[in-house]
Amino acid sequence: MKSAITFGIGIGMGLLSGVLAGCSGGEGADGDTGKPWVDNGPDNRPEDACLAEGVDNTTPFSKTYRVKHIGDTTFQGTPYEIVASMPWTYTLQAVQCEKTFPMVETETHYIVESDFELPYIKGIMDDVAWTPGERNKGWSIGSNDDPGELIEKNGGMRPFIYHVNGGYEYGYSVYNKDPLPGDPINFTGFRPTWVVHPDGDGYEMFFLNPAAPDSQGFEWPRHGANWQLNFGLYVDPTGHVYVPKPEKAKLASHDEGWDDYHGCVTINKANAPIPTTRTQFPGNESYYASETFLPGYAAPGAPGHKYWGHKGRPMEEVAIWEDDGAPGLNSPGNYHKPYSGGCDKAGYNFAHAEGFTWPELRAARTQMGDIPTKDQLYKITLYRYLGKDGTTELLGTLSYEQQENGEWIPTGSGPEVHSLNDKNGRWIINGPVFQDRGDHVFAILEDL
Repeated sequence: MKSAITFGIGIGMGLLSGVLAGCSGGEGADGDTGKPWVDNGPDNRPEDACLAEGVDNTTPFSKTYRVKHIGDTTFQGTPYEIVASMPWTYTLQAVQCEKTFPMVETETHYIVESDFELPYIKGIMDDVAWTPGERNKGWSIGSNDDPGELIEKNGGMRPFIYHVNGGYEYGYSVYNKDPLPGDPINFTGFRPTWVVHPDGDGYEMFFLNPAAPDSQGFEWPRHGANWQLNFGLYVDPTGHVYVPKPEKAKLASHDEGWDDYHGCVTINKANAPIPTTRTQFPGNESYYASETFLPGYAAPGAPGHKYWGHKGRPMEEVAIWEDDGAPGLNSPGNYHKPYSGGCDKAGYNFAHAEGFTWPELRAARTQMGDIPTKDQLYKITLYRYLGKDGTTELLGTLSYEQQENGEWIPTGSGPEVHSLNDKNGRWIINGPVFQDRGDHVFAILEDL
């Protein structure tokens, strides 16, 4: 559902001036060179038959991103479309829609003969994401991990982790008030809503009963033997993938849908797209693709523990956490993400990321010459619109300043900015959004 919000806010910031965006680097219309950021492809758009409902395939970004119009808002008298966007290379529809796999439909699930690939079933898996890699076949495992080889090594039916499009949640998060032995923090709730077990010459799918999660007579482990997490889509030794029907177990869920109130939106007034990731938690906390903030557009608030990448970088360079062979403190996945957090319908929580501000890691990467350029970084300024009196107040700004040795030091200023970590100088701006008062929060992204 689309919605429109209009605020007559005049707080002294200039109007956006025709910023375009896309997939090649360079300064934007508001940058030093005056050159707009142009989408030079390649054109990854799928055929119209592969598009989900609501996708706008005509924007300046559409060669690279799946853009969905969620609503509209106005900030400082300038209207902005609120959109959700994902790179086509991470969109299961675009990667797999034109492929046809043999499939058997049962009463509760589908059995897809995809030769170990993450398959696509239209209308069932529209918001499941594809994870690019050398050998992973779309699964959110190591890019060089082959699911067929892993099953051959470990034996039997195995679950493989998948991820979901930006703004969505996994379909199987279940909070359990009665924790399993040795798990007092109650995070046993992050368990599958289904599991597959041998049944004669085949396999049978069982489903979680939230009122009695262990009613089938077997444990639902938080961690499986030799596997980081025992959840995902199950694959048998012949490469068949078992996909639950949505009425039994949702693969991707959005609760009641997008927040039509748009209590907190992020507006990109910088000169290039800014990719964000989410961490796989519980699990190995690796990064996977989340929404990308597009110049000239607003983005809706979305749940998840997010880390933000460098401006103008493709998602393939951001949604990784791998050893790059650097000596000493390598951690490239951490170091290349300057901010963390975001907002949703409940509130906002924007901060400098701990990896990018980790003093020892920052010094080591700087000494190696791994120093972001000024145009790859950006600042975040938060404003709160007070619905009761129709005024706007500044909450604060998070930014970075470069030192003589090249290191980027985090800075924070404003009435609602406070220290998150005195050792490494991290700052945070967080708080609730009072929808009952008519309040809204705007996070404005700008070039340094």
